[in-house]
Amino acid sequence: MGAGEHFGAVDYGMLAVTMLASVAIGVYHGIKGNKTAVDFSMGSRSMTPFPVSLSLLATFLSANSILGYSGEVYAHGSVLAWSILGTALAIVFAGEVVLPVLHPLKFVSPNQYLEVRFGSAWLRRLSMTMSLVSITVFMGLALYAPTLALAAVTPLSSTTFIWIMGVVVTLYSSFGGLKAVVWADAFQMLLMTAGVLLVTVMSCVEVGGVQKVWQVAYQGGRTEGLDISADPRVRHTVWNVILMTLVNWGSHYSVSQANYQRVSSVATLSQAKRVLYYNVVGMTLFMLLVFFMGLGVYAVYADCDPFARGFIFSKDQISVYFVNDKLKNLTGVPGVFVAALLSAALSSLSSGVNTLATLLWGDVFSHTPCFRGCSDFVAATANKVLTVLLGATIIGLAFLASKLGGLIQAGYTVVGVMSGPILGVYLLGLMVPFCNKRGAFAGLLSSYILCVWIAVGGFLTNTTKPPMLPFSTAGCPANSTVTTFISLADANKTIINTPGSTFSILYSISYTFYPFIGLATCLIVGILVSIIASYQDPRTVPSELVLFCVRRFTKKESDVDNGVSCIRIESLKNNINYSKEDGMATTRNNDKLDIISDRL
Repeated sequence: MGAGEHFGAVDYGMLAVTMLASVAIGVYHGIKGNKTAVDFSMGSRSMTPFPVSLSLLATFLSANSILGYSGEVYAHGSVLAWSILGTALAIVFAGEVVLPVLHPLKFVSPNQYLEVRFGSAWLRRLSMTMSLVSITVFMGLALYAPTLALAAVTPLSSTTFIWIMGVVVTLYSSFGGLKAVVWADAFQMLLMTAGVLLVTVMSCVEVGGVQKVWQVAYQGGRTEGLDISADPRVRHTVWNVILMTLVNWGSHYSVSQANYQRVSSVATLSQAKRVLYYNVVGMTLFMLLVFFMGLGVYAVYADCDPFARGFIFSKDQISVYFVNDKLKNLTGVPGVFVAALLSAALSSLSSGVNTLATLLWGDVFSHTPCFRGCSDFVAATANKVLTVLLGATIIGLAFLASKLGGLIQAGYTVVGVMSGPILGVYLLGLMVPFCNKRGAFAGLLSSYILCVWIAVGGFLTNTTKPPMLPFSTAGCPANSTVTTFISLADANKTIINTPGSTFSILYSISYTFYPFIGLATCLIVGILVSIIASYQDPRTVPSELVLFCVRRFTKKESDVDNGVSCIRIESLKNNINYSKEDGMATTRNNDKLDIISDRL
């Protein structure tokens, strides 16, 4: 796949502009603002919905999505396109069910909700740790993915690009905070769209039009997307794809730190909903474009496939190969596509770094004695230092990402084992007013352990890669070298692991079920443990902490002791330790202990 000699001055200029513009945005916002930790992490809660929505879209659409989804369609067909429906339903759920409760609370981290709802600092720390691991590992994948393209079309190595991108992201994220990340994401989202659109259009031109692409893809089995098998061992079906994305994206758009920062950066609930609903449109259109790009590049090579000939070794490389093979002589075109991948990586990485810094500050460092009650300058500086350290960490993780296999499956597996349990514990707080802290903690921990166990067991026992749909070399030139010929059964209907024991039944379950297994386990265990361990009286739960449909069972605003809910929420925001047992809130300032009664 090596090319590099066709990557000219215009192409390098596109990469330089992408990186320099991102750094410039960070420096500008670093000079203009970020006087406080809230400025740095929440954009002063005064941003407008449209750029924030673009930022959120760019955050969740990494280079993994562009390379992985197009490669998935090319190798396995279009069943994964049902993820568009699952994602749309997840965003609507987040906007109409979860957001109306969490947004008015004005927390810095959504994990604060768990502590104030269940009165457990340990539950908050556990959720924070799981989110920390999930985001960090996924960022390693997001940094590694574009190096597949960059190293293929330029003389620079994958290692060099990991260093360059890691440093650039760290610079503008640490300088500019959330405002820099949002505006850089908006700029990068435009480049991402331009790059994907360009490759899609050029592949259609190469084949002979949109109708011809669809015809060739149909003949090759790539448009078949109605596998409705109920077998949980089948890798992708209509049901498990919708279920996976519904839970995964439901968790991301409802309770993830990245999303919570974005929706909290606008002033009102109605603006926050607009941020999410813009994403329904944006995500649908962009994913349709990426899926069709996969069909287009397949159609180009339908009769002489580069994977079957041994020219590429991973399905995720097919779009890159097309650019390098067919578009290399078009001045600036390779640069546009590579800039799109670079933008996708930078947007996800910068958002991840900013998210982790806010998560660590809001849930850990701001509660330590040395930072509690510190000045705005110290808090903002600490956030910037955290961002630099986290940037260095993900650079190291990127070198390990190539060991995880296909980008989409690896990414969904890493995120899936976390998203289900995390969404589950929030739903326990929002929907089950009698659930207590013991039930929530048991549900979250047990579901996480089960998901990790199944995922690790599946990774170790299912050592073969998922089989692909047939590839052909029938139309290759007679004197060309064919190293491999692939003609396999339908990958979506192939069961990789035949169970031979009780454990192997679990290990053979498709990775698409991991998020739902985590969600269901957390809810069931949480409810059962709460009932057994003296469930919480719903009348002691502040009504603003649960869904509107169950508020009639909880504390009413007219209750005599409604001061409990107000003090309980405000105390957590101001780093005050709330104690339900003695009805008091305490804060330590300059070694003086103040006692605030929560009784009116």
